[in-house]
Amino acid sequence: MYQMTLYHTPTSPFARKARIVARERGLIDDITEIHAQIRTPQNEVLAISATGKVPTLSVDEGPDKGLVLVESGTICEYLDQFGAGASLAGRSRWPEKALDGFAHAFLDSIAWRGRDNRRPDGERSPSFVALEAERQRRCLAELERRVDELAAEEISLARILVAVALDFHLLRMTGEDWRPAHPKLAKWHERMAARPAFIDTTPF
Repeated sequence: MYQMTLYHTPTSPFARKARIVARERGLIDDITEIHAQIRTPQNEVLAISATGKVPTLSVDEGPDKGLVLVESGTICEYLDQFGAGASLAGRSRWPEKALDGFAHAFLDSIAWRGRDNRRPDGERSPSFVALEAERQRRCLAELERRVDELAAEEISLARILVAVALDFHLLRMTGEDWRPAHPKLAKWHERMAARPAFIDTTPF
């Protein structure tokens, strides 16, 4: 039996994706989750990876013992090979990859803008914030148009990341609730957010 350790922080959306996949695949009893103290000398990830980043997955027992994975997409693909039920890889490889890439870019924009918003006033870049805000508006509008595509599969790795990104926007972009202006997307997101794996990993 494989035994693994998943290092995360509660608000990391990329780590949350991995934690959701672990639950959707029924692997939670095979994984020890550690809330890492990143960006500090006490960061537990540094003992196994120089990146010090979350998510990081270490394989502690089994044929892959000693393996350390440090990127959310790779971690989720690795976890998806275990557990019962259908794979989360999606029915069609390239449409799934395209959706995952889109969600990743959307999520990066939210993270970048959120970090800039938390800088002291004199260190912020209004032009950068405006650029990323416009990128997010475009992404939300496109996702609203693509709801039928999202709903065509109950769940997949890319759809998990889309839903996580939408949650992260609500968390980081306070005062900018995207739901009223995107009603179809809001209904799809509500169904995803009601899944036990999402409820169990919610950061707020």
